[in-house]
Amino acid sequence: MSADSQGNDLDAVQVPLTGLAAYAPLLEANVIAKADLGASPLVLPAAFDRLGLYKQDGGPAPSRESEDEIQFFQKGYSLAGDAVRSVVIGLAEDNAAVRALTEGVEPDANGVIEVSSSLPNNRFILLVVTKYRNGAEKRQIGVASVTAVEQDQSERGSVEGANVTFTWHEHELFNDAPFWQWGPAVPGAVVTP
Repeated sequence: MSADSQGNDLDAVQVPLTGLAAYAPLLEANVIAKADLGASPLVLPAAFDRLGLYKQDGGPAPSRESEDEIQFFQKGYSLAGDAVRSVVIGLAEDNAAVRALTEGVEPDANGVIEVSSSLPNNRFILLVVTKYRNGAEKRQIGVASVTAVEQDQSERGSVEGANVTFTWHEHELFNDAPFWQWGPAVPGAVVTP
């Protein structure tokens, strides 16, 4: 469908259906090349671990926080302050990949994790894919770390998950960008800039 007489286009509305989040060690071999980000199907390097199901209201929630802008003596001129980008995902599964990422340690021979009060100081490659009703997908990949984990309250009959905040970091593997984004577009389709 193209835009109507008022310039509105329903096909341009992105209605999320599903998605995935996965992470891998911070190695060049785990970077998905720009030319492959729009491929159908998207092939992940073997080192990626998927984080499983999201909570119903736990789809990726991106944010950008900026420091104060720099003001000049002359009115109307300013420079944007440094910004930090992050994404919060409501993870529903309590699987080995999620625990390794949020706790930063593997269970010992007895299956016990020695829980720390601090978040792990780990950086990794994060991939976040959102699939939309119109067949389009948005794919983001970059270097991230876990900067907050908010466990859900235990509630009878409800999913007990965690809202995990991933903060993107500028890194040389991604040309000093916080992340690369492909789409929203239909995977495998020819994309014209």
